[in-house]
Amino acid sequence: MTNHVRVLQRLIVVFSAVAMAVIGAGAGFGGPAAAQDEQNRDRASVTFTELNDSGLSGTAELTARRQRTEVSMRINGVVGENPTHIHTGTCEDLDPNPKYPLNNVELNTTELVGTSDSVVDVPLDELLANPHLILIHKSAEELNTYYACGNIVADTAGTNVTEEASVTGGGATDEAAARTAGRSESHAMGNMGSGPMSGAFSAFGLAGGLGLVAVAFALMAVTLRRRELRG
Repeated sequence: MTNHVRVLQRLIVVFSAVAMAVIGAGAGFGGPAAAQDEQNRDRASVTFTELNDSGLSGTAELTARRQRTEVSMRINGVVGENPTHIHTGTCEDLDPNPKYPLNNVELNTTELVGTSDSVVDVPLDELLANPHLILIHKSAEELNTYYACGNIVADTAGTNVTEEASVTGGGATDEAAARTAGRSESHAMGNMGSGPMSGAFSAFGLAGGLGLVAVAFALMAVTLRRRELRG
């Protein structure tokens, strides 16, 4: 066997090994993204809509705590205690019977910002499995008068909506929500040509190119070997 054939065989081994390594690295690119998606399922958010000219607006953040759920709310425009509950259904079609009571929204500062922090005995997965909402009532005496409502939705972007909420009024809250939506849209557009999936495709493309080079070397080695045998 000539030196040329030996060199080609060694090159075949090298390029094949590199191609397999690249494929293995590409398969692992999806791991961090999958872990992030799993982490984001542990969060949900609520954006409240004003009802009955109440002037209320704001957001809530729900965080999974194993078999319980932490609910943190910041509401603009409240002037006193407002009973708050988790209901089944949506704001367009809700069950008026409260399912999980939350701590009342209370006015704690002179800036008309109400807060409520609660931990309810229900897993967040259960709240997301079927439609649920948070409803803010006018008062304990007038529970049938609703002041604000918001559907509970999974926070797939992992954005802390509570931090985006303004403490000055509904208009500023709308601006914060618009900024959050803009960042999410920009992030989504930016990922069209990059990120885990793009990296995986690039890795497999490189591996395919290396594999083709290895095949070419193999054909060259076979051709040279045949010529030696004939000679």
